[in-house]
Amino acid sequence: MSFCYFNGEFIEGARAALPFSDLAIQRGIAVFDAIRTYGGRPFAMGRHLERLAESARLSGISLPMPPEDIAAVLREGASRIPGDSIAKPFLTAGDVEENGTFPHPRFFILFSSLSPVPEEVYSKGLALTLLPQERELPRIKSINYMIPFCHREPGTFEPLYCPGGEITESATSSFFSVAGDNLITAPDHRVLRGITREIIVEVARENGLNVELRCLHLDELECVSEAFITGSVKEVAPVVKVGERMIGGGTPGPVTGKLIGLFRERIPLYLD
Repeated sequence: MSFCYFNGEFIEGARAALPFSDLAIQRGIAVFDAIRTYGGRPFAMGRHLERLAESARLSGISLPMPPEDIAAVLREGASRIPGDSIAKPFLTAGDVEENGTFPHPRFFILFSSLSPVPEEVYSKGLALTLLPQERELPRIKSINYMIPFCHREPGTFEPLYCPGGEITESATSSFFSVAGDNLITAPDHRVLRGITREIIVEVARENGLNVELRCLHLDELECVSEAFITGSVKEVAPVVKVGERMIGGGTPGPVTGKLIGLFRERIPLYLD
């Protein structure tokens, strides 16, 4: 099931269209967010809308409506889909650019049913390839994923950015590693704000784990016993291979498993 909110109404996705003049098509200028719902209730919606507003601000794109009005549309759309779903609000640059700003954007939200993540993702783990460069505009959730998609390799989930050997984040996820008694993830200013990442950091600290906000270097992977990525759909997914190096003997570890459980227990606390 899928549909769209566009021009103030809910319509079939096939009826929504952007003109060729929109700078999202002409130049790839647009931002978006992805909000998971559980049983028709949006997860951490306030944080997601903060990130959308910040992406728009940093891109010079004007918000067409207040965040509370966007929230109302998200609630209404989510309530129309039985079970879990994903809502993706988009802000395109529109047709006009004025000194690096885009005062007349187009706004729409795509709603669609969400299929469960295959259980083997959690039982067997994922492999990531290495992409030795910085993510472009890491604080903006842009629609431009061309670089990581062009570097995706068969048998892997997605590329992992590692400029100068420093691991920051993967193409669509936040990255964590476990080394000794420490949980390591990149500092906020180096990566896209990850909503699930924030919650995992909070949960980990509340449960006695020491969290280091720094970029793990590739040379340190030999000391890593576990790794995982986080995101709205995948929640917490184990990583068992980074580049050519196996992590934790190639199987998901206990810290990752514990955090998966703790995160899922906390989900009801963040539902709108």
